[in-house]
Amino acid sequence: MRRKTFLYGSLAVLVLLMAGATLLLYNANRIIKYELQQFLGKGFSVEDISVRWGSVAAQGVKLGRPDGQEAFSTKDLSVRSNFLGLLKKENIISDVTLDAPYLFLEVDKKGEMVFPLPSSDTASAKKQKKEKSPDKETKPFLIKKFKVKNGSLDYLDRKVSAVPALIKMREVRADLKNFSVPSDSRVSNYELDAVIPGRAKQGTLSSMGAINLKTRDTKSKLRIRDLDITQLRPYYEKKGDVEVTQGLLSLDTDIIIQNRKIKSSGVITIKDLEFKTTSGNFLGMPLLGITKLLKDSNNQIALDFTLEGDLDNPKFNITESLVQKLTLSLAKSLGMPIESIGKSVFDLGGSALKKLFK
Repeated sequence: MRRKTFLYGSLAVLVLLMAGATLLLYNANRIIKYELQQFLGKGFSVEDISVRWGSVAAQGVKLGRPDGQEAFSTKDLSVRSNFLGLLKKENIISDVTLDAPYLFLEVDKKGEMVFPLPSSDTASAKKQKKEKSPDKETKPFLIKKFKVKNGSLDYLDRKVSAVPALIKMREVRADLKNFSVPSDSRVSNYELDAVIPGRAKQGTLSSMGAINLKTRDTKSKLRIRDLDITQLRPYYEKKGDVEVTQGLLSLDTDIIIQNRKIKSSGVITIKDLEFKTTSGNFLGMPLLGITKLLKDSNNQIALDFTLEGDLDNPKFNITESLVQKLTLSLAKSLGMPIESIGKSVFDLGGSALKKLFK
């Protein structure tokens, strides 16, 4: 009799627990589905939003731009709720996963990011945000883990030169842990890996570190291997330079951003350089010295660099500053006098280099 009573009591407790869990699941999913619908309603289109056991999923999510270009899409967006967060009356999401997402980013000739939505919609959203009273602000969501699987990114930079630079990243895998929307002061750890297609070889990129999404303070490591240097020509090619037809770039660097100040140091290695002609300039210096240096160093050049600057200074440009640093490092590798480098690397003509490399 006692065993039966114990058994029935245990079953009753189990049923109550299951019912409670189901209720929690329903409410958590209902909240997340509502928030997801609200978010996806702002310029997004979606094929379907479904409630699954422990998660809400949106299929076929797309965001288009006014010019018809696809700005964002993902095969599947999955959001999983956090039961304990619901019990504590906190908006906590266990994880968000994007399956096969695509993102197109564009910078115009003025250096401004091209926003996907029409300007009227953007202005309206900013006005609503400004008019929103503090006591009516939505409680932030804490996301424990954000994951990207097999993503793709196209980055079009029109500011860099008359010919825009297009950088493609494929097979993107990313993990970002513990951050809130809107952002707060917490530090989030991240990992990123991607493949960068090239004409002759695929390059790879990997990075890991920590970032404060509100202040943008960052401490990270960046590693690039065998990046096709020809796709970077708009960033380093100067008027009168010989066209680079082949070359691979590798990079190892530590990056620190604090209070909008960036500090970075590392090594860039360029190998297997080939040019359209055998005479002319590269980075403002005659090819005679460059080819001699390549020949003497197993067809590769390793350049040390340090980079410091204020991200809020409109005159500071990371890519331009990096190219200048690399130019000076290359000149040093060629054996040029420090005083000549400091004055102007580009004032040195072919005759000076011929004396150095007789």
